[in-house]
Amino acid sequence: MRFAVQVKELSKTYVQGFIKKKRKKALKSISLDVPEGTIYGILGPNGAGKTTLLSIIAGILLPDSGYVKVLGMDMCNSSKSREICKKINISSGHANFLWSMTVKENLIYYAMLYGMSKKEREHRVEELMDLFSITPYKDVKFEELSTGTKQRLSLAKAFLNDPSLILLDEPTVGLDPDVAMGIREIIKYFHEKKRITFIITTHNMDEAEILCDEVLFIFNGKIRAKGDPNSLKKGMKLGDKIYIEFQNENFIPTDFHINGLIEVNIYHNHATFVVDNYKLRLPELVNELMKTKLKIKKLEIEQADLEDVFINFAR
Repeated sequence: MRFAVQVKELSKTYVQGFIKKKRKKALKSISLDVPEGTIYGILGPNGAGKTTLLSIIAGILLPDSGYVKVLGMDMCNSSKSREICKKINISSGHANFLWSMTVKENLIYYAMLYGMSKKEREHRVEELMDLFSITPYKDVKFEELSTGTKQRLSLAKAFLNDPSLILLDEPTVGLDPDVAMGIREIIKYFHEKKRITFIITTHNMDEAEILCDEVLFIFNGKIRAKGDPNSLKKGMKLGDKIYIEFQNENFIPTDFHINGLIEVNIYHNHATFVVDNYKLRLPELVNELMKTKLKIKKLEIEQADLEDVFINFAR
């Protein structure tokens, strides 16, 4: 397996204050591998260390210890960092551009920084403005844009140099639900079309579950868990719950033989079946119940999500 990013024993400390200095460990021995062509989520509350980790991967900050390999090259090696930066890009949910320049001028400016020819950058800028629906604002100064339009400009900038790796720091923070949904669709489009690797920091659990192949939970600078969303939920017995109330209190068996069954809890004429995926397992469960004399009075479903994992680790 090829990895777009490899992080080993990464630590970072900030010094706060002037007179009475305090040292705060933002990252504590972080290690992770991001396979090429995946969407990798870094999850955690504000202040957990997500942005610090992303900034080190991007080469914006240097770690106290440990190493970072990006696209097979050592990001902490100054002779390689310039070469790496040509192949990656970054977007922040708190967009900050040259305030007196227009949307198009900002994109042209960054395209020039990436060494694109005049013909190439004109074509690329027009293409991205259309894709991110910011063409109507091309002559509007950055300071006059709405929050959502600023964010779409930031994302358009992140695709300018046709990168192999894109780092997105809270890409939909503060956006209206419909705008956020559109941005997620664009991310999925580029991922599927060009197999770009994305690393996304977020505390939006729904977003992570929709987009990410793998996720990492970070709290107080430490990794608490990592893996694909379904495995994390199953490992913590946080699968989808199927609540069934039966019409009578006949004996309810517990030895159901269905795939993906995590556990069964029975109380009088109620039963709760925890399964890995209710859409796959409900037909099997109903078939099993039809073999008994039990009659279903009521059936409810509660889907597990990464929010449940988050709450468990935050306790």
